Amino acid sequence: MKILKGIALALLSLILLISLGVFGIAYTVNRVALNSQYIVKTLNDISFADALQEEINQNNTSGDISPELQTALVDTLRNTEPVIKDRIGIAIDDSFAYLKGQGNVPSLQDTLSKSVMNPEFVTDLLDKTDLTQLADQALVKQIGEEAGFSDSFHTALINAIKKSDPDLKKQIVNASDPIFKYLLMQTPKLDLKSTLRQTVLSDGMASEILTNLDTSTMTRDILTDYLGGQLPQDIHLTSAQIDRVAASLQPAVRTALTAVAGNFADYLTGARTNFILKVPLASAGPTLKIVLKEAFTAQLPAGLQGASQANIDTAYEMYYNNFIQIIPATYDAGSNELGIGTGGQIVDAINNAQNSLTDGRNSIDSANHDFKKGLQDAKPYVNDFRAVFIGVIALMALVILGIILIYRNVKNACLNLGIIFAFYGVFELIGVTIIRTFANNQITKANIPQAFSNIPGTLLNDGLAPLQTISIVCLALGILLIAAAIIYPMVRKKNTE
Repeated sequence: MKILKGIALALLSLILLISLGVFGIAYTVNRVALNSQYIVKTLNDISFADALQEEINQNNTSGDISPELQTALVDTLRNTEPVIKDRIGIAIDDSFAYLKGQGNVPSLQDTLSKSVMNPEFVTDLLDKTDLTQLADQALVKQIGEEAGFSDSFHTALINAIKKSDPDLKKQIVNASDPIFKYLLMQTPKLDLKSTLRQTVLSDGMASEILTNLDTSTMTRDILTDYLGGQLPQDIHLTSAQIDRVAASLQPAVRTALTAVAGNFADYLTGARTNFILKVPLASAGPTLKIVLKEAFTAQLPAGLQGASQANIDTAYEMYYNNFIQIIPATYDAGSNELGIGTGGQIVDAINNAQNSLTDGRNSIDSANHDFKKGLQDAKPYVNDFRAVFIGVIALMALVILGIILIYRNVKNACLNLGIIFAFYGVFELIGVTIIRTFANNQITKANIPQAFSNIPGTLLNDGLAPLQTISIVCLALGILLIAAAIIYPMVRKKNTE
C-alpha cells in the first residue's frame, strides 16, 4: 500500500510540476499575445514621428523634400500621433474581442469606420494640425512649383488658409465623409471634383483666396501696358504716378475678383478650361486724368511753350480725350496674369487622387476578405488555447487536492507542495534571467533604427514579466508552504500540551 501511495504521490508531483510549467507559458501567452492592451501599449511606445524623421534623413540625400517640408510633416505627425494611436487601439480591441468570442467577426470596413475612417477622427486630427504650416510647405511649395503658382498667389493661398482655418477644417471634415463612405463600400461611386467643389474649393473658399491675393503688382502690370514707356507727344509717367493710378484701380480689381470666385473654383477643378478676369478700367479714369495732366504740364509739347493756362487746359482736354480712346473699357486678365499658371496640373492631381481612391477602395475590399478569413481561421486556435489554459488550471487544482487527500497530513502535504512550488519558482527565475541576459546581448549587437531602439527591450521585458511574476509567486508560495510544514507541528504540539 505504501508503495502504491508513493508511486501516486510521485506521479501527481510530476504532473503538478509539468502543469506549472505549462501554466506559466500559457499565462504569459494569454497576458501578451492574446492581450490587446499589450499590443496597444507596444504601439504607443513607438514614436512614428521620430521614425519618419530618421527615414527622411537616410533617404532624402537628393534634397527632394525641403527642410521646411520635413519639419511640417514630422511636426504634424508628432501632434496627431496620439489621436491615430488611440483610434488604432479601438480597432485592435474589436479584433481581439472577436477572437475571445465576444461578438461577430468584424469586417475591415466596420473596423476602419469606427477607428480612423470617420469624420470624428478627422476632426480630432485637424484639431492638432497646423494647417497653415502643412499647406505652406507640402501643398503649395511642392505642388505649386509644378502647377506654376507665383509667389504672390502662393502668399494669397496661405493667407486664405490662415484666415479661414476653422471653416476650412470644417470643409475638410465634410469632404472626408463621402470619401470615407466610398472607400468603405458604403456608396457605389464618388465624384472627387464635385466633392471638392462643394467643400474645400467652394465659392466661399475661392473668394477668400482671391480676396487675399496681392493685386498691386498685377494692377501695375495692367496699367504699364497702357501707361508705361513713351506716351503720345513724348509724355512719360513716372513710376510714382503709375502707382497712384494703380492704387485707384485696385478696388475695381478686387470687386472683379470676388465676382468670379465661382468661375475660379471651376477652373481649379477642371470644370472650366480657362479663367478670365474682366477688370473695368473706367474707375481709374479720374485719377488718371489728374496724373496725366501733371505729366503733360511738366512736359509741355514745344507748340505750347509760353501759352496761356487756358490754352494749355484746352490742349490737355483734347490730348486726354484722344488718349483714353486707345484704352479699352475692360482689361482681360488670364490665369498667368494672376500668377495661377495653368489649371491642368491641378486637374491631373485631382484625377490621380480619384484613381488612387478607386485603387484604395478595391484594396480595402480585398484586404477585408483576407482580414475576415484570418480572424475566422485564428479563432478556433484561440478557443482551443483558452480551453487548454482553463483545463491546466483545473488539472492543477485536482492534482493539489489529490496530494492533500493522499497525505491526509498537513505537514507532509505542505512540505510536498512547498518543494514543488519552490523548485518551479527557482527554476523558472533562472530561466527568465538567462533568456533576458542572452536576448539583451543580441539586441545590443543588432542594428536597430534609433526610433525603434527601445522597442525590442520593452517587448522582451513586458513579454517575460508575466512568467517572472508566476515564478516569484510560486517561489514565495513554496517558501510559505515549507514554513507551514515546519511550524504547524510545533504549534499543534504546543496546543495539545
